[in-house]
Order: sequence, then structure tokens, then C-alpha cells
Amino acid sequence: MRDQIKDLEYFNEFLQEEQARITRFSDKLANGEVKPERQLPVKTKIHDLKLGILTARYSRGDELSVLEGEYAELLKSWEGVWEPDNYNKALKMISLGVLFGGDIVLAKKMNARLKEANIDDWLLRFLLCSWIGSEMENKGGDLIFPTDFSLLQKVVLTHNRRGALQEYLSCWYREGCGCYEAHKSSQKIYYGYWSFEVGAIVKLLGLDDTILKDMKYYPYDLVHYKEERDGIIQ
Repeated sequence: MRDQIKDLEYFNEFLQEEQARITRFSDKLANGEVKPERQLPVKTKIHDLKLGILTARYSRGDELSVLEGEYAELLKSWEGVWEPDNYNKALKMISLGVLFGGDIVLAKKMNARLKEANIDDWLLRFLLCSWIGSEMENKGGDLIFPTDFSLLQKVVLTHNRRGALQEYLSCWYREGCGCYEAHKSSQKIYYGYWSFEVGAIVKLLGLDDTILKDMKYYPYDLVHYKEERDGIIQ
């Protein structure tokens, strides 16, 4: 178990229920029960559910090698259900792509989609450009959500990285964030609280994250997954 809030039984039940929802939606699509104008929203919902399942399986403690394969499938299908205004999902998918070392060709496609949609956000651009190995046109730039992510920009652009990372993680879970108090719901909507974006930045910058290892919301083992798998010692 990686999660410290819910137990194994909860996550097993969560995963069973979410998979059942995916099956119902998929069957309706396959049987022609969904109107043409509703097919894309249903496919998008299925993709969202699968991303939630991936996160829940990480929380449960599943093997990262298995989750890597599931993420690869999600990345392949993301372009077909991509929503320009769903910032949180874009940040999560891109951050996981950095951490899992996702397909660069697909990352380039998503970078092009962001440009086509005129979405100019420093954090998304930094993560994507670093992932695909291209130079950012503007090292600075603006954030769409400066209140939420200015500290992460500070991590990259200044030398006070350790302090900024600790500060960001210490206030990551707060009232106003989309997942706030999900674990208290009577419904099974909680799949874990993880700051994958911090992990992605730490990995990209090659930072010493020893002090972050035991901090809540920090996916330490995922940050070091590729190092361990490929036998890299830093």
C-alpha cells in the first residue's frame, strides 16, 4: 500500500465498481445504444475512469511496470478524447508521461494540440518540452493558474528549489483543490492524493529528493522508477 488514508479493501471495492462502470459504458457504445452526439462524451468519461483507476492502483501499491503499460494505453487514446479546457487532466497526464517515460511521438502530438488551441501555460510547456527534448521559446512565461503553480515555476527558475518544493507540497492539499476531502465522501470517489507534477519536475531537474521521500502526496518510488528499472544509480 502506498496510500495512508484508505485500506486495501476500500481500493479493491473502488476498482471493482469503476471497472463495472467502464464495462457498462463500453457495452452501450458497442451495442449502438449511445446517440452519435453523446459518443465522444461517453468515450471521454471512460478515459477519465481509466485514469482514476490507474491512480487508485498506484495508491493500492500495484507494480509500477504494470501501471506503465496501462498509462501507455491511456496516452494512445488521449488524443481522441482530449479536452482543451481540462487543465488538471492535462497536467496529470503530462506529469505521468514524464515519470513513466511515455511515447515522445505522442507527447509531440499533444504539444501541437496545445498550440493549436492557443493554450499558453508555462508549466504545461515546461513539462512537455522537457519530455520531448525541445527548447522552450520563452524560459519565463505566464501561468494560467499562478496562485496554484507559481511555486513550481520558482523551483525551476530560482535556486531555492528545496524550500520551494517543501512549501508547495505542504500546501498542495487544501480547500479549493478539485480533490479536497474526497476521502470523506459516502461514495467511493477517492483514488488517492498525489502530486505527480512535483515528481515530474524533480525527475526532470535531477534534484536530490531525499527530504521529500516521506512527505504526503509525493510519489517517491515513481520518480525513481526508471532509475531502478534500468539500473541507474545517481
